[in-house]
Amino acid sequence: MIVKMQKLTALVYHREYDAFLSQLQELGVVHIQAAQEGTPDPDSELARQMELSKRADAIMAKLAPSGEVTAKASSEEAEALVNEAERLLEKQATLEAEEKDLQQQVSATTVWGEYDVEHVNQLMQIGYQMQFWTCVAKSFELVSHSDENAYAFPIAQNGAMMYFVTVSPADHTPQLVDATSVATPAVSHSEAVALLEQNKKAQQEVEAQIKAFATGKLSYLKDAQNKLTNNINLAQVELTTATAAADHLMVLEGWVPTESADKVNSYMATTGAYYEVREPRADDNVPIKLRNNWFARKFEVLTSMYGMPDYNEWDPTPILAPFFTLFFAICMGDAGYGIIILLYGLLESAGKASKVPIVGEMLKGCGPLVTILGAATLIVGLALGSFFSLNIASMDFVPEGMKSYYAFVQGNFPGLNFTFQMVGALIIGVFHICLALIFKAIVYTKKEGFANQLSSWGWVLLIVGGIITATLFMMGSLSQDTTTYILIGIGAVSALGIFLLNNMGKFKKNPVVAVITNPLAGLYDTYNMASGLMGDVLSYIRLYALCLAGAKLGEAFNNIGDMMPIYGGIIIYIIGHVLNLLLSAISAFVHPLRLNFVEYFKNLGYNGLGTTYKPFEKKKD
Repeated sequence: MIVKMQKLTALVYHREYDAFLSQLQELGVVHIQAAQEGTPDPDSELARQMELSKRADAIMAKLAPSGEVTAKASSEEAEALVNEAERLLEKQATLEAEEKDLQQQVSATTVWGEYDVEHVNQLMQIGYQMQFWTCVAKSFELVSHSDENAYAFPIAQNGAMMYFVTVSPADHTPQLVDATSVATPAVSHSEAVALLEQNKKAQQEVEAQIKAFATGKLSYLKDAQNKLTNNINLAQVELTTATAAADHLMVLEGWVPTESADKVNSYMATTGAYYEVREPRADDNVPIKLRNNWFARKFEVLTSMYGMPDYNEWDPTPILAPFFTLFFAICMGDAGYGIIILLYGLLESAGKASKVPIVGEMLKGCGPLVTILGAATLIVGLALGSFFSLNIASMDFVPEGMKSYYAFVQGNFPGLNFTFQMVGALIIGVFHICLALIFKAIVYTKKEGFANQLSSWGWVLLIVGGIITATLFMMGSLSQDTTTYILIGIGAVSALGIFLLNNMGKFKKNPVVAVITNPLAGLYDTYNMASGLMGDVLSYIRLYALCLAGAKLGEAFNNIGDMMPIYGGIIIYIIGHVLNLLLSAISAFVHPLRLNFVEYFKNLGYNGLGTTYKPFEKKKD
């Protein structure tokens, strides 16, 4: 549901504007509408504070602050805290990069053993040079005699490769056949190992310092960041506020949820400023605040991914929520996977799953949504008869009545040579699209009037009415003659709206032109609907296809595991089903999202161009 809004316009004397905004920020319910472009000067204090705020946000994201702010700090202290944290994090990153280089150095020096770099330098002083080489071991004899002025000494053999050094006059460049020159190691193996140990010790010290900062000073930084953010928000509003009366009056415009209008009115009455609170007009860009029940609220994040609704549209979330849940559960289609997803959602909701590999950070804060999807997957998986890709119907403890049910669900649809699950996916798709067409007609009728939406209602009558009539006929509730008369009536009334009355404005201006052009527009609309709806409905087969793909892949892992010894089989089961679960979950998120964002939203006529309601509020200490 879209929360009702009211427009606030206020004229405030410029010298009182800072105090006015500060109090408005305390109220925390007004969405400020920018009256002009407001880009801060790159050298201004506001630009410096904005950059500092970004740095503070980055640090807090890395150090993962949790809990409420308990320490107090001023916004001026933020820079010193940010600099300290950045210095520690930069030192940590440098040491980690050095560790990789040192590990490569240790690996590279292993075959050369111990040698003294000083001895190599002394050799140069008496007119000789030492160089390091590698070649295929079986060719070493040939390689070592290929240059009579270079004396080769084998050092180590590692597999098929021989590592050796040559000693030759300093003014001679050895020409060895089939040998590769290797850069002279800067240190010996033991020295490289010692440097690596020093690096690890330094990393431990820095990690301890970072942990001490996180536990001792991060709360101060978070408090300072809150104050810094409040200052920035205040300055940005001032920057985008229009002026009047030779800059003596500041003109503020904003939006207030209707339920908070009394609070704003009470404050405005104490300011002595002129103000007006009114209902939105048709051309107003009203910010959108959604209010839904506990279930649909979890899916508002998906609506916002596409875009918020227009103020005169309907919130699509209450319809998106159950259908996305159903689509996800069908795509997963396995009760075992549903249990795992459900347990993960409960752990995440309790704050215990942030360190789970791969998905820990990705699903942070999504525990309730994951729990709902897991529960739905469990129910649908049981309904389809799959548990970790095992057929529940084949299990001995399942009653005969349940086995008969599973035989029906897993067999062909009555009267058709297609599986029940495939036909079921198409039926769900038809129902989903019919809902979209009905809601589109209702929304646009509300916006433009019934007379201007006769074409939309014509399509609703033709498609929805035709489907209902055909269903009743197949169920035996209507005779063939009755069905024929009803379909003829539906077709005639629908054609009137689609081909003749699709543009009532033209009838008012020139009825003759309308009689000629409206049918042409109706034909074009019919072509688009016929080609588009067919493709849209067929898109829902992906629900069946993804469910089938996941089940077959899981069966393959089960069959491989069955052929292995018991411990090997257990490893195959675990690795295989974890992989299948992750792959299926990705598909089960992306494709249901597509069915809602493309097929449903397109037929709904949903644009998603609304502005999100963001109240001008003060971050609490």
